[in-house]
Amino acid sequence: MLKRSDFPEKYYDITEFGAREADTLQTEAIQAAIDACYKAGGGRVVVPAGRFMTGDIRLHSGVMLYLQAGAILKGSPNPEDYMHYLSDTLEPLPPYTGDPKMRSVDPYSRWNSGLIKAVGSEKIAIIGEPGSYIDGSNVFDDQGEEGYRGPHAINMHYCKDILFEGYTIMDSGNWAHNICVSQNITARNLKVLGGHDGFDVRTCDNILIEDCKFYCGDDCIAGFDNYNVHVRNCILDTACSALRFGGTKVLVEDCESFAPARYGHRWGMTVEEKQKNILPGPHCRHNMHTPFLYYCDFRADIRHTPGDILIRNCTFHNPDSFFCLDWGHKWCCNRSLSDITFENCTATGLSAPIKIIADEAEPLTLTLKNCSLSPREGFESIPLATAIHHKAINLTDVRTEGFTDPVILDQTPGEINL
Repeated sequence: MLKRSDFPEKYYDITEFGAREADTLQTEAIQAAIDACYKAGGGRVVVPAGRFMTGDIRLHSGVMLYLQAGAILKGSPNPEDYMHYLSDTLEPLPPYTGDPKMRSVDPYSRWNSGLIKAVGSEKIAIIGEPGSYIDGSNVFDDQGEEGYRGPHAINMHYCKDILFEGYTIMDSGNWAHNICVSQNITARNLKVLGGHDGFDVRTCDNILIEDCKFYCGDDCIAGFDNYNVHVRNCILDTACSALRFGGTKVLVEDCESFAPARYGHRWGMTVEEKQKNILPGPHCRHNMHTPFLYYCDFRADIRHTPGDILIRNCTFHNPDSFFCLDWGHKWCCNRSLSDITFENCTATGLSAPIKIIADEAEPLTLTLKNCSLSPREGFESIPLATAIHHKAINLTDVRTEGFTDPVILDQTPGEINL
């Protein structure tokens, strides 16, 4: 995986290219520093302490964007300021001409705009010293997702060898990280505050996410059609799902999730509140649906059988349900999940049963080993699980303290091993 030492010790300070602290866009100056670094064979583009307003900037191969302590990349509040990548003359990109229903797949669409953008780049990094920020400004875009979401903080397609480390993203207009069809991704010691999803990957291979803190208004870690994923030692504070995920060969360990979430989901806000960049209040959703919601929509051809997923040594505080596979839902309609295991996990304050609705042609095997599940006050009588089209439910050393009658409502034939 990519390391800081893989970049040349050549430095390009954005202020030397004309960037300055001002309430006007510094996009051209920042991009000029990046382009100069790329043309010279790579190196480090330095953002010094200060607040620099920008629209979208594009990373090219061999470039590390380095934010010093006190550096703030402040996103423009105008969604039109995030489409400069379509006029890039250094590595030109085509305009988006596809099906509007597939706009989230095409890297050139408005939906895939981002404060920091990369397409087809190799060996790229975004590094932040403590106290450095990428501020997405909760950009309101009436042409965006759900009629209000703006650009992602970071958006990358078709990239290879990527390193994210050290910075904080706050108030992203859409997802903090949206990484698609890319390989060899390391995310370390990041923090996400507010906004929407924390870290999304789709059709990506070889992913390490470690020592990160996600305090998200939407899912913390999301995506599907991913292979060889390792998530460890992360805080997952969410107003949706800690992991809304699908993939093959996935390990999640030593993580902790919390609810109610620090930040609510912006969907519940009025249009006026969204336009004025008001933070979500008590009227917005703050509950966690589930630590793990299986995810697999229509946007990719699944390359591997989804499964070989292990969640171990994790603690989940006050989720609604412990696990959910809802085959046939619009976000779970591509290919079902074959197997998942929870080992040495604790979930407290449950208010809904485990939900299994799998594909009859590919039934699920769910395994719980040395796990402890307890209900929320007032929900002691809920069943432990409801199951349709499971191959097997294996429970070994599972403690269910507080449930009145922790039954499994088995609605189709399948093994239940206690």
